[in-house]
Amino acid sequence: MLRVGRLTKKARVDPTCQQSQVGFHAASTLQRADCPILPPSGSSAPASSSLRPFRPPHNEALPAPQACMNDVQNSDPEVEDLDPEADEVKLSVKEAMKPPNRRKIVLRFNSALQLVGDEAGLLSSVMGLLGSDYTKFPICERDWRKVRTKDKVYNECVKEMFHFEEDSRGIIKRIIFKMLGRAWKETRNILYHHCYDLELSLEENIENRPDGITAEHWRWFLDYRNSEETQEKCKKNAENRSKQLYTHTGGSKSLARLGEEEERIEAIEQRDESSRLLSQNDSLAQALKNEHLGRLCGMGLGPTSSQVFDMNSHQPNNGFEREESQRVLLELQAELAAKKLKRKAMEDEVAVEKTKRQAVEDEVAAEKTKRQAVEDEVAAGKVRMQAMESALICLLQG
Repeated sequence: MLRVGRLTKKARVDPTCQQSQVGFHAASTLQRADCPILPPSGSSAPASSSLRPFRPPHNEALPAPQACMNDVQNSDPEVEDLDPEADEVKLSVKEAMKPPNRRKIVLRFNSALQLVGDEAGLLSSVMGLLGSDYTKFPICERDWRKVRTKDKVYNECVKEMFHFEEDSRGIIKRIIFKMLGRAWKETRNILYHHCYDLELSLEENIENRPDGITAEHWRWFLDYRNSEETQEKCKKNAENRSKQLYTHTGGSKSLARLGEEEERIEAIEQRDESSRLLSQNDSLAQALKNEHLGRLCGMGLGPTSSQVFDMNSHQPNNGFEREESQRVLLELQAELAAKKLKRKAMEDEVAVEKTKRQAVEDEVAAEKTKRQAVEDEVAAGKVRMQAMESALICLLQG
């Protein structure tokens, strides 16, 4: 199993990173992620290590740290350097913007330099807040690539909150820039549709501009969004979006994070075969840790921990009752799997119907084109006949 995230006792966070954010991302500050945290500096933790890691939440043997590929150093310390006083806590996005004891959150990457672990979700939320802060990234730019403050925010904010070893090819830096740019562009679109009123004049819209954006910058942005070139691009993008048949349904986690979780589950099941059986300490519970209220990992919405594991009643006291409970749980899992397959079949059927309908529409359009070509040919023939009749009349009269 790979290691969990850690905090290092490094430089403090720049106060400029704590400014209020512009946009509609207030709800994202409620998101929390599991991040271990070290005790205060006055504890018995060794002070000699510059990178003071946290102990994983499960008491199990850890494999030897492996070197990461693609020119990036592995920042994980040796197992014997783990602090026995380290504990795991939950960090919200606001707490991540100002880590406790002025330490940094350690990011983890796989061999392809993709972010993995709960820290990846925390980084994404923080980048969403930074990218929507137009005191750091001006709104008056046509393209994210032309924003000139990216490096300043990267060095003064991102690297002050998160600890990671940069690779020689700058792949990690480009990934972070993409996350910032996505938030910058999405928030611009949200601000325009929520703050711009077509019934008001330009000056009135400028007076009602969002907090944190100057009148000059907001005027430039409105002129840019209302220009004919931009409106034509928006119309074209909307048309292209309407042609999309399938939407992303994989959740907020990236494929890299999902792959790392699968590897964790496989490692747990190889060490302990009993973890394959459904229980409160099975492989999913150990790998994914905390359950969300009202649902269970791998079982979707509906079943709850109290229903499945019967927390409020006595545990089965004999083998027959245990087998009966396991049988009921397996039947429930099979029923859920059947419902998922049925829903997938319905989605596939709808997609096939859409494809057939599109084929019929294309065929009708092709028939219309053929009919129009025939009509054009007939009209051209009539014109030629009239020209020949006119020429014949002229000859006869001459």
